[in-house]
Amino acid sequence: MKSPEEDIEDRTPVWSCMQDLYMDTDVTLSYGYIAKCCGQSKYSLEELEKILFNEVLPALRFNMFDLPAPEWAGFETKWVVERVLKQHRFGKRRPWVLRIYTNEHWKKLKLLIESERGGHA
Repeated sequence: MKSPEEDIEDRTPVWSCMQDLYMDTDVTLSYGYIAKCCGQSKYSLEELEKILFNEVLPALRFNMFDLPAPEWAGFETKWVVERVLKQHRFGKRRPWVLRIYTNEHWKKLKLLIESERGGHA
């Protein structure tokens, strides 16, 4: 898989939809939207998991720690792209902070993405 800097155009919609997991809302309401967006992407489930844990999580986890959260409706896509490019951990181990939280959502999303793709990863 290319690095984020080499793959901005294709990754942008995935970053943008995955940001919903780090908003101060009932994120389960966004599962369908996230699954559809990810299902339509060129990325395998393994690649999507890496994008979520090593790119989106490090960039947006801060929004989960301020109460009330600074953003609950979603960041502008351009800002998300800039933030991911500055904060990503591409090629590194998963971050520890919010790993369990993210993993719980990923387990459910993965099944929905497979379903969106007609049962194919």
